[in-house]
Amino acid sequence: MNYIEVRNEQFYYMGKPIRLRGFGVGSWLNLEHFMIGIPTSDEMIRKALESSLGKGRKDTFIEKFQKGFFGEEDCKLLKECGVNFIRVPFNYRLFIDDNQLGEYKENGFACFDRLFALCRKYEIFVMIDLHTTPGSQNPDWHSDNSYGVPLFWKYQIFRKQITKLWMAIAARYREEPILMGYDLINEPAMAGWSLINEFYHDTIAGIRSVDERHIIVLEGDQFSMDFTGLEHFKDDKIAISFHYYPTVWHPDLLDRSMDRKVRKEKIADGLDRLLAVRERYHCPVFCGEFGYGADCGELAYTMGLLEDTVSLLEDRKVDWLLWCYKDAHFMSMVSPKWESDWMKLVSDIGREWSQDMEKEQAKKILDLVKEKYFTKMTEENRYLLQFRLRACLYLLQKEYIIEPRLQGISKDKALMLPEDFQFENCEVNEQYKDFMKKVLLGQEE
Repeated sequence: MNYIEVRNEQFYYMGKPIRLRGFGVGSWLNLEHFMIGIPTSDEMIRKALESSLGKGRKDTFIEKFQKGFFGEEDCKLLKECGVNFIRVPFNYRLFIDDNQLGEYKENGFACFDRLFALCRKYEIFVMIDLHTTPGSQNPDWHSDNSYGVPLFWKYQIFRKQITKLWMAIAARYREEPILMGYDLINEPAMAGWSLINEFYHDTIAGIRSVDERHIIVLEGDQFSMDFTGLEHFKDDKIAISFHYYPTVWHPDLLDRSMDRKVRKEKIADGLDRLLAVRERYHCPVFCGEFGYGADCGELAYTMGLLEDTVSLLEDRKVDWLLWCYKDAHFMSMVSPKWESDWMKLVSDIGREWSQDMEKEQAKKILDLVKEKYFTKMTEENRYLLQFRLRACLYLLQKEYIIEPRLQGISKDKALMLPEDFQFENCEVNEQYKDFMKKVLLGQEE
């Protein structure tokens, strides 16, 4: 049986080099607020659903969402665009119940079984990505962190729990040919290299005890951008994934007065600094996430940013995954129709909440605290505390934004909301689609 292989700094398949390019399928198995247009973490969104609809209906809601979000028609579109690679983020709770340790949920394996069967049919390789952990591996919402503190790195029992989960997954899928590999943990942060390397060492050893075939993908510290302390692991099937959101970390790049050529040069500079890791590790180094959202500006402008970044990756022969394939009209190729009930709900919520509004609220509160009470507060203090403060805001968002809106519609209508993410109820961004076909297939529209 053939599997994706690692040879020096390239991926190979059936004895030949292969370029892997496609999308992250985010918010399918781990809800992310800005992508679905509903605030708070995955855990708290589910709690809001349960308090508003009841436990049984909440379970039905999530089941319908997971079954309908990604299916055969989605694979057909990806194949039509020339995509041969997807990254599928998942929440550890897909497999683990925090109150029933020692057992893994069969529903998680059933979800992966269906995913692999679909992708085998359409010849699209899959990298599964653990996007959340018990205690959370970074302080932000996308690690399903409801508290703003990454406790995964404080408690070894959490890390051992995840090593065992990866062993169970690897044992189940060690002979799966469409599986590219295991992305061990998404965007670790605030850990320290000794703990990250210890976790990687233990988890690599655990996986290799049951699966010697598949690639193991490692990410860097500081949200997968820092690789300064990463060990050289003795394994010939390792790849490194970095994430690159230049306008998030350098918002000045969105200055409309900046010449496009100058902007592209600045994006290239940051990219090349990340790619320097290839010289140290001599293994495949690829971009596991990048993209530009509606907060960057209108579609024509964001498409220009996307075109420039992809051209830089292509020039450097770097494999890549765009973030993301499907969301609620923020940065995706596929979204629910604007007239859908889901988008009406998102539009209503948008009057009171957005990710930018949330950040601004936290900033103003911290400004007040510094001015009135702690005048010596440092920028490092502010950076760490803003995650905790935003987590406090989640409680208010749940109670005063999500729950009233869910309670304001009938329970039967609420249970129909997930259907808006089914492909037949979605619309495709044709400009985005044409761009992908041009890059991946050389097709000019």
